[in-house]
Amino acid sequence: MKRIVRALSACAVMLLIGWYCIPQVYRLLHLPDVVEQKDLTSAPTLELRQNDARFVRESGDERLNGGSVRIALFGILPIKTVSVISDTRSVVLGGEAVGVVLKTRGVQIVGFEKVDTSHGSVCPAASAGLREGDMICAVNGKAVIDTDSFVLLCTDASETCELSCIRNGETFNTVLKPETDRNGEKKIGAWVRDSTSGIGTLSFYDRESRAFAALGHGVTDMDTGKLIAPAEGFLTTAKIREIRRGTGDSAGELIGSFSVHAEDAIAKVDRNTAFGISGTLGSFHSTNPKSVEIAPNAVVHRGNAYILSTVDGTVSAYSVEVIRLDVQSSRETQGVMIEITDPVLLSKTGGIVQGMSGSPLIQDGRLIGVVTHVFISQPTRGYCLYADRMARELLPVG
Repeated sequence: MKRIVRALSACAVMLLIGWYCIPQVYRLLHLPDVVEQKDLTSAPTLELRQNDARFVRESGDERLNGGSVRIALFGILPIKTVSVISDTRSVVLGGEAVGVVLKTRGVQIVGFEKVDTSHGSVCPAASAGLREGDMICAVNGKAVIDTDSFVLLCTDASETCELSCIRNGETFNTVLKPETDRNGEKKIGAWVRDSTSGIGTLSFYDRESRAFAALGHGVTDMDTGKLIAPAEGFLTTAKIREIRRGTGDSAGELIGSFSVHAEDAIAKVDRNTAFGISGTLGSFHSTNPKSVEIAPNAVVHRGNAYILSTVDGTVSAYSVEVIRLDVQSSRETQGVMIEITDPVLLSKTGGIVQGMSGSPLIQDGRLIGVVTHVFISQPTRGYCLYADRMARELLPVG
């Protein structure tokens, strides 16, 4: 009997030692006892890698209890309690519909086509090593302003074109030889675009600096799916003219009108990122310029909340339910799942529709998130980006 007890005790000790040797657990045990709230934006595991952040979750409804965060493995086995010193930031809420206009740096390749020549079908652009999403900034040393100037520079070239390009932030040069098709026209075998525009929602802005954040996701090219690198971007006021409800096979949409001319801009767009667009407001004035605090991620909880959005001409509040919370450990991870419960909004849109991206999400009097995505098959539900993460990525510090 004593041997059995000793054997079981030895096994227990070995399991305990093994438990505390798990890398994720070891790192958590060595977290500081007191941290600032800003250190919890990506995941409650602080210094852990993304895989660790998925491995370890906060427990319960992920609210702070008495200024501390209890961290548990798989949300069950407690590991450590960390006291949190919260640093807060106040912003002015948006909710207004805006027109978003982004003009690219040069032109962007969005597709390829074969050129039917006397010696067969060829694609000069592909043969030159170009890819979808590449930006072409100059031809033979001359700057590309728009699609018209690009076509003119290529067709006026005597034999070959030396292209100055950008791919994934890296510059490179390549030589392209336009081909003459059977109709006598010079072609390079590529489709290009110099701008994009659409309707979105202003999320929030800093009262003093006038720095703003909007959309909650990046503006991508519709053909390539790549982020557009704007040489010039701006916002204009938008008027909603029509609402197309989601069908279950395709997302609904807010149809509106807005100016695409820079002289009508209410804000300048400086950045287009995976977390949204940002820049500086000019002539814009909020319809409800009350400042609210941005809630730390850890205080967000399941339950009642509301969004601010413009679907019929004015900014209105619509009730929603926060139904799920996730650790936002990467740009691709959406932190908050909501369900639209407001009968008025449901009757108008059927749920979340395109154009509502950027609508601020408020809970307990604080800004907690921004609407970013909708489930096409279930338009009453969608994802939000944590407002704290978005503000830290897009607004200047201070």
